[in-house]
Amino acid sequence: MDGHATFSRRTYYVGLLCYVLAFGFVERTHADFVIYRLPGTKLVAILEGKTKILAGRLLEYTHPVFGSIALDLEDALVVKAPTRQEEYKRLFNKAAKSKNIQDYLDAANQALKRGLLKEFYECCSDAYKIDTENVTVKRLIEARKRVKQPCGDSTEVERNLRAATNLPQLKVERSAHYVMLHDTSAVKVGRKTRAQIRIELLETVYESYFMKFALDGMVLEPPKEHLMVLLFAEEDTFHRYATLLAPELKMAAGFWSPKDNISVFYDQGTTKQMKLLASVADEMQKSKMKSRGTVASKDMAHLANSFELLIKVAREESDIEVVSHEATHQLAGNSGVLSRGKIGARWAHEGLASYFETPAGAGWGGIGAVNKTRLTDYRVISRDPNRNSLKLIVSDRLFSSAKDLGQAVEAYGQAWALTYFLMETRFDKLIVYYQKCSQFEDDLSPESRTKVFIDVFGNLQSLEEEFRSFMETLKSDLDRIRDAAR
Repeated sequence: MDGHATFSRRTYYVGLLCYVLAFGFVERTHADFVIYRLPGTKLVAILEGKTKILAGRLLEYTHPVFGSIALDLEDALVVKAPTRQEEYKRLFNKAAKSKNIQDYLDAANQALKRGLLKEFYECCSDAYKIDTENVTVKRLIEARKRVKQPCGDSTEVERNLRAATNLPQLKVERSAHYVMLHDTSAVKVGRKTRAQIRIELLETVYESYFMKFALDGMVLEPPKEHLMVLLFAEEDTFHRYATLLAPELKMAAGFWSPKDNISVFYDQGTTKQMKLLASVADEMQKSKMKSRGTVASKDMAHLANSFELLIKVAREESDIEVVSHEATHQLAGNSGVLSRGKIGARWAHEGLASYFETPAGAGWGGIGAVNKTRLTDYRVISRDPNRNSLKLIVSDRLFSSAKDLGQAVEAYGQAWALTYFLMETRFDKLIVYYQKCSQFEDDLSPESRTKVFIDVFGNLQSLEEEFRSFMETLKSDLDRIRDAAR
């Protein structure tokens, strides 16, 4: 299969409860971080939201999307640490005081990294008022103009999508830049259907992608036509469709097919693990009702309500992670950054997609934020002397030599780390390298791939030393919260 796929490596029992990242669609002025131990277990979740101490040793926790629950203070530790909104505000206030254009651009970059698109645009607007001729400001204005240009009529694109998928019975959802066929329910989650939520997320990824490149130095040309997406309501339906295309997609959580130029997803809440957890949550709610008026009622209510909340958060986080990764593959292949027809260098494709994972609204991260999952995977290989080599990354041997899914996922961590380092320190050279990757033949030897990388970036040994030192300084938001809790 000539495509890209996101593979789910996390067992939900662990991933759901070991760390849960809250969402930022709702603007807020203050938030706390709650380190919460699920009653009766050793499993811990990290939650961001508002807290209030109640009578009877209870803590009211309010999630920015899913409402409020009461937690027992014995199981919860409230940590005061700067939220992403507060971190951005600190930089914005500095810029407002200094009236320095670079301070405004630094604040804008922080807003984009924290998934705060509204604040990003407000900051850019204030920067424009100070210096209308600033090169970066002019790039941002041009990029915004291009991004806001709709693709026009989508009738032909929809026709092509239906013909390519051979699924004429599916419903259609449209936006400014996407046409999506789906079989999801019309039942609303809040005020929107699952399909509406998904296509709005795609638009957020779209906008963030182009604005990030403009901020760093390159105005890209958006696709002229709507991008095509297929969304299944059920995991089983997705896998039947995916394996008909290619057997190796049987473990995929989503994929983009360059040949058809279609991104394919499913509702992450329909996995076997999530359905099992949902059934457990339902049983807990029933037990909560039955225990009313008994000594155990309070504990049962806390357990049932917190477990239900964690499932909701995990479901949304998983959807966002997969969509943002595969949507970036599709955007890179349709905006001239990387070739649509050739893999070129797998590490480059997967590193870029991983860099843009979890866009606005997902966890505490945004575009280019430190990705806790990828950082953990990077550290696994960085401690392995047999695989801890920059040459293994850029030659693509780290991917080709992976013996199992676990090693392949760890290779993603190295690809993410190198992309993060180069985006932050050598953006112009990275763009040159991407252009050369687009000219690679898929059967190019590992030695030739390495040579091209060296031709662009120079001495490999000195670069690796700088790269590893840089990575030692990185901290995820979870690391930051842990530090604050000490």
